[in-house]
Amino acid sequence: MSCIIGDAIVSAAFCTYIGFFDHYYRNFLKGEWKFFLEIANIKFRKEMSFTEFLSKPTDRLKWQMQELPNDELCMENAIILKRFNRYPLIIDPSDQAIKFVLSHYADKKI
Repeated sequence: MSCIIGDAIVSAAFCTYIGFFDHYYRNFLKGEWKFFLEIANIKFRKEMSFTEFLSKPTDRLKWQMQELPNDELCMENAIILKRFNRYPLIIDPSDQAIKFVLSHYADKKI
């Protein structure tokens, strides 16, 4: 419980700012955010997984059944897509995201 504030701050920054960046820069930003939390003496879990903190295991299994690759970057993107208030811009040269989005929203007839 002592880390919930720091975990929530880093997770909010993740959901708000990280979607645009690649895997390398995402890790860099996570490190920077955690560095500033340490300076402010705000406790957080150092090895927190965003995929585990921001999604349920059932969501992740469902996404995998809907043709989402099981890697960290794709899971993070699915979390951002799920929690986004507006329609996000998806750049998808490999056609993985379009397969997932069509499968995930098949009941809405997209």
